[in-house]
Amino acid sequence: MNALILAAGDGGRLGALTRERPKPLVEIAGRPIISYTLEALAAAGVCETAVVIGYRAGQLGEALAADARGLSLSFIYNPRFREGASLSLAAARQWAGSEPFLLLMADHLLSEPIIRRLLDARAHTPPGVSLVAADTPTRWPADYLDEATRLALDPDGFVTAIGKHLEPYDALDTGAFLLDPAAWDALDAAPESCELSTIFSILAARRALRAVDIGGAHWYDIDTGADLEAAAALLAARR
Repeated sequence: MNALILAAGDGGRLGALTRERPKPLVEIAGRPIISYTLEALAAAGVCETAVVIGYRAGQLGEALAADARGLSLSFIYNPRFREGASLSLAAARQWAGSEPFLLLMADHLLSEPIIRRLLDARAHTPPGVSLVAADTPTRWPADYLDEATRLALDPDGFVTAIGKHLEPYDALDTGAFLLDPAAWDALDAAPESCELSTIFSILAARRALRAVDIGGAHWYDIDTGADLEAAAALLAARR
């Protein structure tokens, strides 16, 4: 299965760290954030990967072409990268065609087991249903939960609601998805420029988004300098 990584944003919340480099190239433990996701994809057997670029596109494309971690990379430019992330997803529509694909966020530290769980779950998923890799909230401190994107689930594991300040909720969105081609219909139903959560909310309303438990695999959503430090500590603890 092919993978799509959204990496077009300007990473403004990291301040000076992203003034002269794109957020995916900010380092954790001596390596760019995105390199961990590329490595996880390669280890899980994914070969073809497209990266949607925007902010400092040339710099990011050059760096990734030189360090592709064994993947066959292609690049898709989103000139409206300062608008909603829906535009980055829409830019990849021709690339994706009518096949399912992994959708990942370049500013999330992701690990191989998360990718494998999504791929394994696809074999048992009805046509038309997309998947989101989900984690249990009890693993995380309160300050992290305040910033996390939350998922409400029904007894069968289907997402009923998604959002930053959702109450009550059952799981956390890790930033890793496996999209069925039917997800393009949800993109068409959403405003042209919007957050991805708007599209996923449409899928949830159609009972077309199911959660896949990541089973304790490591990940981290990186928005701030404090997140960089916490992600580095997480990696160090795993060694």
